[in-house]
Amino acid sequence: MDKELINTLNKLREKNLLNEAVKILNSEKVKNPKNLEILFQLGGAYRSLGNFKAALENYNEILIHDETFTAAYRMIGTIINHKDNGEYIKKLEKLIEKNNLSIEQKVDMYFSLGKAYEDLNEKNKSAKNYILANKYKKEITKYNFKIHKDHFDQIYEIFKNINFINKSSNVKNEKKVIFLCGLPRTGSTLFESILASHKEVYSGGELPYLQRLVKQYFAVDGKISEEKILDQLHKNNLNFNKDYYKILSTHNFSEKYITDKQLDNFRWIGLIKLFFPNSKIIICKRNYKANAISIFKNNFNSGYYNWTNDPEDIFNYIKYYNKFMNFWKKIFPNEFYEVEYEQLIKQNDVVIKKLLKFCELEWDPKCLLFYKNKHPIKTASAFQARQPIYDSSIEFDTVLFDNIFLNQNFNDI
Repeated sequence: MDKELINTLNKLREKNLLNEAVKILNSEKVKNPKNLEILFQLGGAYRSLGNFKAALENYNEILIHDETFTAAYRMIGTIINHKDNGEYIKKLEKLIEKNNLSIEQKVDMYFSLGKAYEDLNEKNKSAKNYILANKYKKEITKYNFKIHKDHFDQIYEIFKNINFINKSSNVKNEKKVIFLCGLPRTGSTLFESILASHKEVYSGGELPYLQRLVKQYFAVDGKISEEKILDQLHKNNLNFNKDYYKILSTHNFSEKYITDKQLDNFRWIGLIKLFFPNSKIIICKRNYKANAISIFKNNFNSGYYNWTNDPEDIFNYIKYYNKFMNFWKKIFPNEFYEVEYEQLIKQNDVVIKKLLKFCELEWDPKCLLFYKNKHPIKTASAFQARQPIYDSSIEFDTVLFDNIFLNQNFNDI
C-alpha cells in the first residue's frame, strides 16, 4: 500500500472511523484483489467492528494466495477455537518444518500454535510454542528492562517530590474523561465496553494523546521535568488541558463522557489529578499470576510493550506497576476506583452498578448487554469483549504458568 493510503487509514483508525476505513479498503480491494496487505487491513477493520465472518473471509483469502503470510494465521487464532480443527494444526506444523521462515514469521507461527494447542487442552505443547514465540520476539526487539526501570525511577522521583495538596488546576471541563489504566490483559476492554454501552459515554479506546502532550509540555532531553510541571501550575497555565480536549473534540462525539483506555497512563495519574481534576480514573485489576500468563500468551505490538516477551521482564514490570499504584493510593486515597476482573465475572451486575456510581452515571440496563455494542474494539480482546460474561474466563491455568514462570515468586509482590 502507498504511504498516502496508510496515513489515511491510520487517521481513521485513531478516530475510530473504521466503517469509513472499510469502504476505502473494499474499494482498493476491487482494484487490487490480490494485494495481501489490503486484505489484511480489511480483515483487521472487520474484526474491530465485530464482523468476524468477514474478517475470517479476508484472512483465509490471504492464505489462498500465500500460505506464508503468517500474520493471517495469528489473527485467525484470535477469532476461532481450534478444538475441532486438528488438520489446521498439522498445516501450521508443516509450514514451520519447511524451515524457510523469517524470524518474524516464526513469531507469528509459534504464537498461533500456542493458541491452537491451548484450545486442544494440550498444555505442555502450548507452553512450548508460547515460549518459542516470545524467545524469537525478544531476539527481534533486543529489549533490556533497564529502559523501563530508568524511566519509572525518574518519574517516581519527580512525583515523590511534588506536594499535591491544593495544587490542582481550577479548570472545569464540560466533557468528562474516564481514564482506564492498569496492566494489559486485565479486562480493560471489557470494562470500556460496559461503560461505552451507557447512553452518555463515548468509547475513545487506546488514545495516544496524553503521552504525546506529556512529552510536548513536560519533557526535557527525553526526561520529565518537575520544574516544567510546577511552572504550569503556578501560572495556572491550562494549555496542557486545553490541547488534550482540543484533540478529543476531533472525535466529534456528543456524549458527556469519553473513555481513554491507554493503560500505561497509570504513570501519569499525578498529572491527571493536577490538570484534569473532574476526570474519573478507573484502575483495572486482575490476579497477578493469571495476568502474567495472559500477557505472555499475546503478541503485542513492538515498542512500549517489548517487556511482554520474557517472564523476568513481565515480573519486573508488574513489580514496578505495583509500586506506582501503592504510591498513588497513598497520595490520592479514595480518588480512583479499582475494579477487579474476577469480581466482575462473579458478580457482574453488582460491579457494574458500583462502576457507574463512581463515574456519576445513572443506571443504564444496556451496560449489562455490553457484548451487543457495535463500537470499534481495536485490542487483542476484540472477540472476547463481544461475548457474554462466562465463569470459565477466570480459570487459572497452573500448568501453563508453572511451565513458563519458573523463577519468579509473585507472592513477593
